[in-house]
Amino acid sequence: MNRLGRYLVPFAAAAMLAGCGVKESFKDAEVEVGKFHQALDAGDLPAIWQQADPALRQGAQRGQLEKVLDAVHRKLGKVKDAKQVGWNANATTGGTFVTLTYQTTFEHGSGVEQFVYRKGDEGKVTLTGYDIQSQDMMLN
Repeated sequence: MNRLGRYLVPFAAAAMLAGCGVKESFKDAEVEVGKFHQALDAGDLPAIWQQADPALRQGAQRGQLEKVLDAVHRKLGKVKDAKQVGWNANATTGGTFVTLTYQTTFEHGSGVEQFVYRKGDEGKVTLTGYDIQSQDMMLN
């Protein structure tokens, strides 16, 4: 049994450390969601693009992303309340990916927003994906 303990203790310690890293990643991503909403409310769409992860900038065209965000801002207005209703984490060799889902109330409606952030080796959290599902946005 002593032999087994020698093998399991390092794995348990690594799992605990990884868990702390994921928890920290969630907190960092939550802060970034707040910054995203502030930039969206201010109509500062270029700031969202500039702070996005290189993978997002390579996979999407700046104009397309800004059109989507402009539509969200124009049709729904400023964020009044955002409540986190779901989350997920996935640690890969490319970094830790944190997905946060928010039920967001805007001035002119509501929607479910999904943010995907990547925490890379340097510790910086960057937006790799954004999606909103809002019937109010479609109807306005």
